[in-house]
Amino acid sequence: MKPLARLSRVVFSRYFSSGVVSATGTLALGLLGYAIAGMGYALSLASGALMVCFADNPAPVGLKAVELSFASIAGALCFAAVWGTARHPWLQLAVVPVLGFLAGLVTLWGKRAVGIAFSLLFITIITLGIPPPANSAALAAGSVLLLLGALAYTAYALLLGRVLRGRTKQQALAEVIDAIGAYMRWQGQAYARAAAQTPDDDGAQAAMLQGAVNDALQSARDLVLREGRAPRDALWTHMLLLTLDLFEAQLAAHNDASPLHEAFDGSDVLQALGLGLRQNAEALETLALALLHDRELHVRTPRPQRWDGLQQQAAAWLGERTESELRQARAMLEAQLHSLRQVDALVGALHQAYALRNAPPAFPELPDARLFVSPWRYQPRQVLAHLRLGSPVFRHAVRLALALGCALLLSRLMFSHQEHAYWIGLTIAVILRPNYGVTRQRIRERLLGTVAGCLLAAAFLALHPGLYWMLAGIFLALALARTFVTTNYRFTAMAGSVLALLLAYLLRENSPFLAEQRVLDTAIGAALAWGFSHLLPRWEYLDAPQQLRDLLAALSRYAAVALERAPHEEREFRLARKQLFDTLAGITGLHGRMLEEPRGRRRAPQHLAQLITHAYLLASQLASVRLLRAQLEPQGRMGDPQWAQMQACRDQVLHGLSSQRGVDAVAPAGTPPSWLPDEDPLLTRLHLIGSEAAQIGQLRQRIQRELHGAPTAAQQPA
Repeated sequence: MKPLARLSRVVFSRYFSSGVVSATGTLALGLLGYAIAGMGYALSLASGALMVCFADNPAPVGLKAVELSFASIAGALCFAAVWGTARHPWLQLAVVPVLGFLAGLVTLWGKRAVGIAFSLLFITIITLGIPPPANSAALAAGSVLLLLGALAYTAYALLLGRVLRGRTKQQALAEVIDAIGAYMRWQGQAYARAAAQTPDDDGAQAAMLQGAVNDALQSARDLVLREGRAPRDALWTHMLLLTLDLFEAQLAAHNDASPLHEAFDGSDVLQALGLGLRQNAEALETLALALLHDRELHVRTPRPQRWDGLQQQAAAWLGERTESELRQARAMLEAQLHSLRQVDALVGALHQAYALRNAPPAFPELPDARLFVSPWRYQPRQVLAHLRLGSPVFRHAVRLALALGCALLLSRLMFSHQEHAYWIGLTIAVILRPNYGVTRQRIRERLLGTVAGCLLAAAFLALHPGLYWMLAGIFLALALARTFVTTNYRFTAMAGSVLALLLAYLLRENSPFLAEQRVLDTAIGAALAWGFSHLLPRWEYLDAPQQLRDLLAALSRYAAVALERAPHEEREFRLARKQLFDTLAGITGLHGRMLEEPRGRRRAPQHLAQLITHAYLLASQLASVRLLRAQLEPQGRMGDPQWAQMQACRDQVLHGLSSQRGVDAVAPAGTPPSWLPDEDPLLTRLHLIGSEAAQIGQLRQRIQRELHGAPTAAQQPA
């Protein structure tokens, strides 16, 4: 992808939009406070806005109001508790860990609550750097000003959230389409490099790209399928459904890549297939850019006729093969071309739908849209269920509290002469996560980002910028810090260091450049976070059994729908597909985090990777059967024998996925029933489905044995 196109994707993404919204609101409130009553008011109002902006993530206005209001009030209470004990250091030493523990408990409400938890940690820690209040009246006034700044930002964020609601949906949809385009481009390039690619490498790369699509789909569903009243909302919903169908068709197209390469290695057939996939990838990437820019789309989708001559090219290449080899190669190519024509049709439908965005027609409403989105509920009674040592949330809260207490004690014993010793605690707050793998990854990114940010800030200050340039630098640093907080934390750490150093330089004239202190405090905080991550750890293998059960249950449900003879309801199929994609994303994330853990704490990492690969392959084979049924049933080519074979496959796969003993293949390879020719695409798919289910069953047994035993050297990846 060209650098300008990559930059455009960042600048017009919903992440950068959120960053600009946060930076604008925070800076505007700071300038307003300065205009009213000077720097004191400016710092209080801006601190309240900065505190709550970390919890400001795209969501329906009602949900966002609950989240930001809670962050505002709870944050103001944290501020008052820490600032009010500033003259009593030992009391403050007890208060900070307690607030850290409570903030850690907030994460029990899921990913969205992580932002709220950090808002509370942020204001708790930076308050340590404020001189004690003169009296109780000053404490009350400062707390009220902070709360006013937070509530003013909340009102501003809710207003913009309503105004930008449609734009946010559009950006989320573009993100999904772009991820599918990247997966499709890789598929096209795989035809050129498959000979040198090992099956494990190929499967790992495919699973990574498919996981990226699933992550984008989860986010897009939660944004696009909510609050859909305007005509454009219905259009984005329609396009999201088309995108889901496209991903399923693309999974089906992945099935025959390896055997086709074996049959046509070195021929123009592979080049034509790869070129066709890359053309569709370009069409999707162009559509994603048009969505981000909200501009007309002047590029035509690739013409389906480009596949018409491929069968003749294949026949000429095959030449003097045996009759059996000819039939098998032709059948595989025919099945692949059918999948690719389905992909063409869906890409064309997406382009046509987008062309109607200024005058969208009426689309059928998605029934029970709430079933397809994440349940976002904040119920206080849920806290009681986690007040036990076995809860991962409770363990994280304990680790966080003790780490913050240790950081505060260390900073007072060794760095009391420094004005920004609280940077140690702030480093812990941004690094320490419930998962060891995420914590370890953040340590690396925080250290690298901090060093890069200090160098960048030094270069900027060496130019002796004026006040307006300083404000512009602060604005950009804050916007970028918010932009990359979930997508590339290294850039967030870099921008955060620039922001901190510029603020320190701006707020105190002739202040020394604090880069060395910033790097030292970051290193100490990272070391403490790493050390406390080993306290009451929750290793990923402990959650693997439940994730494995969920994945097999989702595969079973999807297989039941795909192989059922009776026509299924569209809602039932879409729910089964959603559940499968969600569980695949969950277990893929678990495996990635496990690889960041100490080698002695990993369980079955290789077999988990293989199971994820085969789960995606089984999903793609089941998707292929759905496409084949749509093709064969209208032609009257689905008779009782075919249905009987499919029913046998369905029963055996469901039994195998639900059994602890695994499943045998539906039929031995190479011995098809006499009533079907060996190149029959449906029979081929059913055999492959049985084979994939058999391998998943075997892998399940191995994983279960390894999860309950001590890891061995053979279980660890090289």
